[in-house]
Amino acid sequence: MTTDPFWRLGQFLSAAEARRLADMFAQGAPLKKALDEIHSSRRVQVKAALADAGLTHQDGEASARVLRAIAGSRSVQTLIAPVWTMPGVQASIGHLTSEARKVVDTAQISVTCSTYNFEETSGLWDALARATDERGVTVTAYVDGTAGQPATVAAHLRRATVMASRPLAAGCAPPRNHAKFVIIDHRVVLLGSANFSYSAEHLNIELGLRVESAPLAESIEKQMRNQHGVLYERESP
Repeated sequence: MTTDPFWRLGQFLSAAEARRLADMFAQGAPLKKALDEIHSSRRVQVKAALADAGLTHQDGEASARVLRAIAGSRSVQTLIAPVWTMPGVQASIGHLTSEARKVVDTAQISVTCSTYNFEETSGLWDALARATDERGVTVTAYVDGTAGQPATVAAHLRRATVMASRPLAAGCAPPRNHAKFVIIDHRVVLLGSANFSYSAEHLNIELGLRVESAPLAESIEKQMRNQHGVLYERESP
């Protein structure tokens, strides 16, 4: 691994983190204030990485330019691969749906996910709990207001934000939440046909895509946030 501090900083920061830090430094914010833009579980590491690269708030605009370059380089990176569930003979090209739990286990900042139904048999059931309870990762889960077991999911993911689809008008059934995806650290998107269940992860024939693209990840997350209080309501633990 290279010892270049700028390369290591660029590998560690997400595009969103680098952009937020750049904005804070450009505004002349002190380092402590700028680090408020970083999740608490990563602040010590980010502070050390910035120091190694010599980026400080005293030289705010110069440091901001470096951070914007990092944000730009992370944003344009796009890698796409298929994600399969195939019973019996496993797929030999791409990734497996059952590996989603391993990807969640690598999350350092956030996990945003959505499914129609969320069953305890899913590998994501415990992986998401580990992320919030053991590593302090910010988890937001969108589930169907009826089939998604919102109350059960919220009780299990006590530190997560669980959003359930809600009726558009009194007396109407809530819209079905058929959006199925997992987004890791505002960068890696797993998008496909599989629900969060053992059968979808091991027994069915399912196809999805793994896309490494910060702009795609951030646009999906923004679109979903915009529906809070409109198509989704928060489920209390």
